[in-house]
Amino acid sequence: MKRRQDGVTLIEVMISTVVVSVGLLGVFQLHLVAKRSSYESFQYTQAHALATDIVERMRVNASQVAAYVSRDYGMGVFVPPARTCASFDFDHSLCAPAEIRQWDQYRWEEMLLGRDEQIDDRNVGSANAMRGCITAAKGEVEVVVSWRGMDETTDGALGGTAALCGVADARRRSVRIATRIVDSI
Repeated sequence: MKRRQDGVTLIEVMISTVVVSVGLLGVFQLHLVAKRSSYESFQYTQAHALATDIVERMRVNASQVAAYVSRDYGMGVFVPPARTCASFDFDHSLCAPAEIRQWDQYRWEEMLLGRDEQIDDRNVGSANAMRGCITAAKGEVEVVVSWRGMDETTDGALGGTAALCGVADARRRSVRIATRIVDSI
């Protein structure tokens, strides 16, 4: 007489445990890759927004474009200006163009350094090692924002002005905006 089996054997339980574990490891790895990619995209978006911000500040203060030129943004060299030119009603008549430029340079560097957001006296409002560079000649303006990404790839700023912005590194990423700004039409 044959005996009928009820339940599962130990070997079946072990095999199903291994199959489920391998599947869960794949899901966790996929989650990690997605988070890294999302963070890299966030850094790129943040750098692009910062580059666009300084371009728009320069458009408003076009007579001072040549004085915005520097490769030192994000190095902590711009000190707070003597006069604050922050106006919520966009009335810049209170400040001279040179004062507005000093204020713009200081604020942009503060954003590059991430000082707008802090946790326990640590700047956390920007990507790692974010730097800004501005060049201008005959109305042609180029703004480069570089930072250090999470993973090694090829240097993201080979050639041109972008190569001079930030530290050469296999993790360097960069955003470049080239535009034309004229003082008057």
